[in-house]
Amino acid sequence: MAQLLRHHQLNKQAWDACIEASAEKQVYALSWYLDVVSPGWWAVVEEEQGEYLAVLPLPVAQKLGVHYLRQPLFCQQLGVFARPHFKRQQIGEMLAIARSHFSLSTTYSFNTANTDLLQALPEQPAFTTCFTHYLPLHEPYETLRSHYTRDRKLNLKRAQQANLHLVELDDPDPMIRFFRENVQHKIYGGVAEVAYTLLRKLYQELLQRKLVKLWYTTTPDGTLNAAAMFVFYGDRIIYLFNAANEAGRVKNGRTLLLDEVIKQNASSDWVLDFESPSLDSISHFYASFGSTPVAFLMWQYNNLPLPLKLLRQLRMAIYSKFTGKEKQ
Repeated sequence: MAQLLRHHQLNKQAWDACIEASAEKQVYALSWYLDVVSPGWWAVVEEEQGEYLAVLPLPVAQKLGVHYLRQPLFCQQLGVFARPHFKRQQIGEMLAIARSHFSLSTTYSFNTANTDLLQALPEQPAFTTCFTHYLPLHEPYETLRSHYTRDRKLNLKRAQQANLHLVELDDPDPMIRFFRENVQHKIYGGVAEVAYTLLRKLYQELLQRKLVKLWYTTTPDGTLNAAAMFVFYGDRIIYLFNAANEAGRVKNGRTLLLDEVIKQNASSDWVLDFESPSLDSISHFYASFGSTPVAFLMWQYNNLPLPLKLLRQLRMAIYSKFTGKEKQ
C-alpha cells in the first residue's frame, strides 16, 4: 500500500533504484537532484519488502505554517515513476494520498509518460495541459537537418558565416552573466540571487556525475557570446539552461549550439528535450529544428480553509492587476 514519507523516512538507495528501473526515468527525479532543487522534499511511495515499486516525488514548500506543493526551478517534470510490474491503475491512489496531505498545489508538473494514464483516471483531478518539445535523434544528421525550417537553415548559415567557434567549458558564470545582463530585466520582479546559486550548485552536481556539457560560442578572438547547458541521462538530452549576450543573439549563437548537439548525437537513441516554456515565440524557435510538441500535465488546486483561500486569491488578484501575469 502506498504511503506518504517525509524526507528523513526515505531510503534514497531504494529510491534511485526505482527511478533507474522505471520506464519514465528522468534525471529530475533522482534523489540527489531533488536534494539540490527542493531540499527536504517528501514523497508518496509504494514499497514491497524493502523495494520501492513506485514513487511520487513531492517538492514541498512552506508559507504561513502551511505546507504546499510547488515545482522547483530547473525541474520541469516530476510525477509517478514506477517499475515495469507496478500496476499503473494505482496511480490514482498515490495522487489521492498526496492531495489528502496538501491542501494547495501552486504548480506540480507530471512527466510526459504519465499523460495518458492521468487522462484515463476515472475521477480525474483538474489538470492543465502544457507542452515541451522532443526531437528523436535516431536519424542521420543530414536527415535531421532537412527537417529544419527554411528560416532555421538560413540562421544556421549566418551563424557559420559569422565565424563563431564552439568551446566546452566547466564554468557556468559567463552563461549566468549573459542571462543576468540580457534577460533578467525582462522578468517581473527580477531573478533572486538564490536562483543563480542553485544553478551553480546543480551544475557542479551534474558535472561530478559526468551528466552535463556546457558549450559556448566564441568569436575568433575568444570572446564568449552564447551558452547552452545540456544534461544527458537515460535516453534524454535536456536543454536545461541557455543565455546569450546581444552579439550572440544577433549572430545566432544558440542556433549553432543546438545544431551541434544534434549533429554530435545523430543516429543514436537519444531524444533531445528542449524543455519548452509556455511562450509561443520560444516554442516556435524549438519547433523550427523539427521537434514536435509533447503534452505533460500540471496539477494546480486550492483546498485551503476559506480565510486562507480568500487571502491567497486577493494576493493573486493584486499581483495580476499590476503585472498582467498570474502569480504562482
